[in-house]
Amino acid sequence: MEKITYGAPRLVDWVAQIKAGAATVRVHFTGGALTSYGVTPAEYTTSNPFIQKVIENSSYFKEGRIILLRRTTVEEPKKPAPKPKAQPAPQPAPAPQPKVEEPVAETPAPAPVPVEAEVQQATEPEPSTEEQADETETSGLTKVEVTCLPDAQAYLQENFNISSYKVRNCETAQLIAAEHGIQFTGAKFETLNAINKAESEAAEEE
Repeated sequence: MEKITYGAPRLVDWVAQIKAGAATVRVHFTGGALTSYGVTPAEYTTSNPFIQKVIENSSYFKEGRIILLRRTTVEEPKKPAPKPKAQPAPQPAPAPQPKVEEPVAETPAPAPVPVEAEVQQATEPEPSTEEQADETETSGLTKVEVTCLPDAQAYLQENFNISSYKVRNCETAQLIAAEHGIQFTGAKFETLNAINKAESEAAEEE
């Protein structure tokens, strides 16, 4: 790198504005003095290659208003070597951990489904041969004993959600019950069943 000192003859202080393309470079010459021997020119020293080129290509330098006083070679400062990055100390490999077998969850055995036991118990003496015959004829219907029409209405309401106002007499109750596989027995329904049986037998004979 070269350091150059420029001078401005017959000037003790001067700010030169030198055009460099579209820009303007300000160069400040200082340090001049008047003595009995004459004028010591103002000086400007720079080691910037760009400024040096701008000054030496200017009209001031070509006309002699700026002159070259001295050149000095200066060693460029050495760039500090980059510091090596500290390497992390190697970490010891972790000791292998014994493999712990996870307990397998036992699937609980399905609970046995309770079998509904038949709770119907015989409360009446064993039916006679004739009664067994009657039951055989009506084997498609399940007999339900009721004591009166309100009992039949309550049974239909509870089991089949049939409103009581739709069941106005025993005949209607027996017909609706038959539609759901039920035959009412007991009280007035025994007489009604006997009449229906007689009519059925008469129709078969014809």
